[in-house]
Formats: sequence, C-alpha cells, structure tokens
Amino acid sequence: MSPSRRPPRELPRINNLPPLPAPFVGRDEEIADAHRLLMDHRAVLVHDPEGRPHGYGTSQLAISYAHLFTQHYELMWVFDCAREPDPVRLAGRVAEETERLRERFERDLGRPLDGPTAADWLYIFDNAADPDGLRQHFPEGNARVLVTSRGTGSWQQDARLLVGPLAGPDVVRLLMENMGLDNRQAARLADMFDGHPRQIVRAGEAVLSGKVTVEQVATVTEIARMVPPPPARPEPSPLLPPPRRADVLDTARTSLRSSLLRATVCENTGSYLRWMEALRSRPTATVLPKTASVGVELLSMAERVDLLLDTVFEQEDPGFVRALADTVSEAAEAAGTGRQMADSVRGLAGELAEMWHGTLRTAGQAASAGRAGAAEPAEASSCFFFTSWHNREVDFDEALRFHNLLEKRVTAKLGGRVTKSGFFDKLMQHGATWEPKMIEAIRTTRLMVPLITEGYFQRDWCRREWAVMVQRMANLNAVPGQEPIAIMPVFWIRPLSDWQMPADFAPYQYWVHSGGKPEYEGDVFDLVADNKERELNNYVSTLAQSMVAQASTQLPHLDRDLVKKLPLAFRDVAGPGPIVRP
Repeated sequence: MSPSRRPPRELPRINNLPPLPAPFVGRDEEIADAHRLLMDHRAVLVHDPEGRPHGYGTSQLAISYAHLFTQHYELMWVFDCAREPDPVRLAGRVAEETERLRERFERDLGRPLDGPTAADWLYIFDNAADPDGLRQHFPEGNARVLVTSRGTGSWQQDARLLVGPLAGPDVVRLLMENMGLDNRQAARLADMFDGHPRQIVRAGEAVLSGKVTVEQVATVTEIARMVPPPPARPEPSPLLPPPRRADVLDTARTSLRSSLLRATVCENTGSYLRWMEALRSRPTATVLPKTASVGVELLSMAERVDLLLDTVFEQEDPGFVRALADTVSEAAEAAGTGRQMADSVRGLAGELAEMWHGTLRTAGQAASAGRAGAAEPAEASSCFFFTSWHNREVDFDEALRFHNLLEKRVTAKLGGRVTKSGFFDKLMQHGATWEPKMIEAIRTTRLMVPLITEGYFQRDWCRREWAVMVQRMANLNAVPGQEPIAIMPVFWIRPLSDWQMPADFAPYQYWVHSGGKPEYEGDVFDLVADNKERELNNYVSTLAQSMVAQASTQLPHLDRDLVKKLPLAFRDVAGPGPIVRP
C-alpha cells in the first residue's frame, strides 16, 4: 500500500472502525501513551483496574486512538471478541471477521490478502476475555495490535496501559464544559460514580435534557447504584470514499516499501535502530540522513521507511539499495525469522539495481515520458517551494518576511534533504535575468504557495505560474480526483464579498487546514503587518507541516519551452483559456 496522503482525520480505505465515541473526553494522556507504546511494541494491552466490577472505557479509548492517529496507518480493523471465554467460539469469531477483512481487501485493492502484515496496519481486538489466549490469533508480520480487556493475564508490564477512573476535578470540568452544568451540579454528580466515564456521561446527558434533576439522580443512586448496560456494538460507519491520493508512486518503490514494513527490521524501534547502525557501517550508505534514526520515537514505522526510501531514490548509483537488501537479509538470519520478506527485498533491490541507469522513474513519469512537458527524472529541482505573489510594493516587506519565515520552518523540517527550499521573486521588474530564474523555479519546484489577493487572478505571470503547476500535476496522469497536492494557497488578503471565485481556483482553496477546518479565516497579511507573532507562527507551522508531508512525491518537471506556451489559468477572470491535458 502506498504512503497515506489523506486529509487529517480521514480514515484509511480499508477499515471497519465504528464512529468516534461521543462524548468521550478526558483521556488525552492515555491515548498519547497508547501511541507511544505501539511505536515500541508490536502488541499493547489496554486494560481496566483489577477487581473492579465495571469497565472504565477501554474500548472507547482504543477506537478514539484509531480515529486520532489515522494518518499513521493504512489499514485498521476491529475484531469484537465480545468477552467470549470459550476458545473454540472465539476462534470462530476471529475467523469470520478475518474473512470479512480479506473480502474487503481484495474488493478494494484488487489483490488477495496474503503473506505477513505491515507495520502501518492496526488490528484492534476488543473486549478480550483472556488476553493471553488471544495471542494465537494475532496476524503474521508487523501489524500493530491493540487489545482491550478487563484483565491482564501474563502480559508484560511495559506493554500494558491501565485505564482507571477519571479524576474528580476532570469530571467536574468535563460536565461543566460538555453538559452545561454549573459547578455545584457537576461536583455532586462527580462524587456519585467513582470516575466511571459511561455513568457520568449518561447522568450528565439526562440532567442536560431536562429529564431529571441532579437531586433526583442522587436520590436514585443512593437507593441502588447505577450499573452501566452491556456495551452495545455501534453500527459500522458507512463505506468511505477512496482516499485522496497525493501521488502515484512507481510500482518498484511501493513494493519495496511494503516488503520493508513486513520485514524483521521494522518489527519495533529497537530492530529499526539496529538496522540503521548496520546500514551506516556500509561505505555505500554514508548518505543515510540523521533523520533516519534521530527522533524516531516521534515517527510511525511507515514514516521512518518513507524517509529512508527518499534517500535511496535520490542516489545516482544502486549501491545504497544493495546495502539495504544485504542488511535486511543479515537481520533476518540473525533473528531466525523473516526470510520470506528478506528475499522479497533482495529481489526488488536486484531489479532496481538493473534499472538504475537511465530507466528508473516513477510510474507517472514513465506514463508521461512521451507526453508534452515531461522532463527527465534525473534533473534536479531548483527549489522545494515557490512563493507566487502579485508583486506589489505596498506589501513587499510583509510578503518577504512571510516567505523567509516559511522557508526557515520548511528547511528545518526537511532536515537538509533539499539544497534550496524556497524561491521568492524579490525583483519588481521583468528582465533578461529575472525571467529565466522564474521559469526554472516554477517548472521544477515541488510546491507552489500562492499569496492570494483579488489582483492575483488578473496578473499574467501569476496565472502562468498556476497553469504550469496544474499542467505538471496533469502530466502524472493520475486518476481524476487523486492528483498530487502541488498548490497550497494562502489567503494573503481575502477578496471582497462580492468577488466571484475563478473555477480554476475552487478545488485548491482549502488545502491548508487543521483537523478538516481552515487553519485561519482572516488575512494572513494582517498577522504579519500587525506583528501577531503567536498566530503567525501557528499558521506558518501548519502550512510547513502540510508542505513537508508532500516532500516524498515526485512531480515531473515541465519542458522550458512549454512554460510560456501554456494557456493562462483563470479564463473566467480574464484572458485566454485554461490548460488542457496534452
């Protein structure tokens, strides 16, 4: 499966995750701890306190974790164990759900689900009666496994997460914020239910709806303690549309990535770091970036592999990919397992080594090699991003400052993986020196960041820059609706309310966002001009993070001669028509 380019919070294509529990609040630390444990352990147990009669929300925590960390996984599947104590019946339940996963996988991806699983897959075994007996049902490979249970069995201590009662002050705060109760009402409810999330939420909802008063709840509770009903299985969420893909990776890279994620070297953080040490000992792998091992605890295994493959595919000779295959094989031999995936990696590395000189290219580049505008893949980019600007004296200083802040943030996040991260037109007049630099930058840059004003859509060079980037995306020949992200607009000064949006612009207007919502709905120019440092830094950070997320995508360069021949964009605003696919 290729790297995720889904919008934040969008679930992977292969999933049976129920909707996000609502309300389910107050577990932020535990959810973060679950992610930290899953980075270091293949399987993690989320459990309730021992000796307590009722659960404290382990299932809700597991489902919330999956929704919040969806970008780290390319497959998520929930197995409802229903606290089944009988091993035979439990095996039947797991087998039935596994068959549903196989059918879904083959239907959506067009290939069978076989062989070991990958590290960017998440399996949730919910409500296990015996966490020890469940281990025999874990999938082969490196898929991350999250188990919820009332008990702990003999599960190792450092791979367990205890979910206990909510603290009293947290309960009061949550009831006040989410149920509209005053402090007195919230404090009285908090004292009744010993920090049990489900009881607290149900009581708060009943009071909020006007069905009962806090005093009535207290009276009934004093007569008979409220017992939560058996957990009902939520209806599965409807089939999601295919995720928005930001790139079309070549088959060789995709296959190599999948094999590495299933290999022994990616089983956990320790095995990955040992692999990095072995790679660095090879003379042909001295270019291995520091980001491949520094701070890896903050990255998912899929992100670590993507960073490594970025470096592999930037090399001029196949020595690095051969060293990669050799070290994977050595790790499998030492572990006594994983030989199948090691052989797969070696076979793919051999094919890549033979293809390296003159023929290695992405699938999109290969498909567009005979098309107008496709450039040789070996040609280096002049910059990582291009700030496209209306070029006005009145806000030149502010635009330059914004560009410099963004360039500094992007350069730091890329960790030296590009020689020059940003391009900004600092000259006000067209000329012989200016124009070739502009052409070289826009035809090779990975991303364009246009500073949108109403006048932007009338300026010929802004319209030409936009047309070039759209044409380069079209040259990848991606499936409609799955083109790569290459334009990230910034609303520098928002057009007036009676302004009509150009049709060319509409699909790109919300590509800088946070949690599915526009990151900032005002004028970014005001943040710079008014020295609103906190808001400006937050916006620049979000934009840089979105940009760096696209760093691994290869966008074909455009032929120099075509830059000035393309029809300008924004035909419905002024001038000649939009670009067309060649």
